[in-house]
Amino acid sequence: MIVSERVCVIGAGLMGVTSAYELQSRGFDVTLIDKADHVAMGASFANGGMLTPSMADPWNAPGVGRQLLSSLNNPYSPVKLRLKALPSLIGWGLKFLKYSSPELHREQTRAAFLISQYSLERTRALREKLGLGYDAASIGTMKIFRTEKDMAGPIDQAQRLGEEAELPVQILDRAGVIAREPTLAPVAEKIHGGLYFPADECGDAHMFCKEVADAFVGAGGKLRLATDVQELRIENGHIRGLTALTPDGAIAMDCEHIIVASGALSPQFARSCGVRLPIRPAKGYSVTIEAHGLNDLPQVPVLDDLMHAAVTPLGSRLRLVGTAEFTGFDPRMRQTRIDNLFRLLEELFPDIARRIDRSQAKPWTGFRPMSADGVPFIGATPVRGFWVNTGHGQLGWTMAQGSAELLADLMTGTNPAIDATPYDVMRHTPGAAGTPPKLRPRAA
Repeated sequence: MIVSERVCVIGAGLMGVTSAYELQSRGFDVTLIDKADHVAMGASFANGGMLTPSMADPWNAPGVGRQLLSSLNNPYSPVKLRLKALPSLIGWGLKFLKYSSPELHREQTRAAFLISQYSLERTRALREKLGLGYDAASIGTMKIFRTEKDMAGPIDQAQRLGEEAELPVQILDRAGVIAREPTLAPVAEKIHGGLYFPADECGDAHMFCKEVADAFVGAGGKLRLATDVQELRIENGHIRGLTALTPDGAIAMDCEHIIVASGALSPQFARSCGVRLPIRPAKGYSVTIEAHGLNDLPQVPVLDDLMHAAVTPLGSRLRLVGTAEFTGFDPRMRQTRIDNLFRLLEELFPDIARRIDRSQAKPWTGFRPMSADGVPFIGATPVRGFWVNTGHGQLGWTMAQGSAELLADLMTGTNPAIDATPYDVMRHTPGAAGTPPKLRPRAA
């Protein structure tokens, strides 16, 4: 069976759904493809629920090498490196460590912040345009610290971004933290202070994806689920289409343009086109708790800097999220990582921890697509018609809509609202980038 399409988007998570919708809204024939039976069943399913330009600093902060080495013998380390993953991390890891120098880390933080800030603005605009719900709340986020020393570096970073890029931030002492989030009062003696970021938001990314996918289909977009892409077809350096397996058999799709937005799986598609993306899976965990009927719930998402984890209110639910494992694509749900998240709840909100029914909590794990320098890949490749939108790491929800609009601008030759240079797909391959053809909308 042969199907003719103009633009195919591989991956129906946050990047794929938003990219498909954005191009469809600009007048193109778009097909969105995913091997799962529903949209957003991978890393977009149960993430932290926070849109946080305030926390755009990549994970490879100065000193990360020592932290990863010390994690080898600590099952409860917030960031955990597993020995069996080391062979797959060697080349990527050298880049990861290179960009952990103070100067490079500052540059990458600023690049990640700029697209995060832009994306939050565009997410708000899309929410208003489509009347989206997704348990959205414009309530800010708060990061808390146990000691003055722990707080010094984040204050410097927040103030620098405030001066350079207008990040709003409030520096709070212990009393200020409790005034902002009274449910922390029982553990006040453990808290030195905090940073409150009033512009941050929260919401359910999975619900967002479903709502945007519905809008995409309602506007004439085509959604092909349970469709497992097997191969990309290339002729004379130009994308011609793809082959895929469906429940009804194999199909071949003719495409003039393909966008790979399949998260941590993106490198395998890019590699088939001769493009090497330095992305590795960083396995994250969450636990979702139905909190309907519980009183005195947190009013804002609270992030504990010591444990690198957070508690996020999502409508009538609480989501505990955090930890990262470099363990390849091992899908096993490790109880020690789930225990870490419940320990976070006990540390911050002991009254809530005593009242919840843990047997009804819903644990989840997914693979974040972590780029070696902590910045996503958005744009063209040397293969004409082959585009990429991936590598957003822990900030996929934050960066999604802005990344989609940036990609659509690049594909259509529109002058982007932000500089696209830091996100160039071929930035780790000097001289390899090509000049892509521009799309033209279908005739009315």
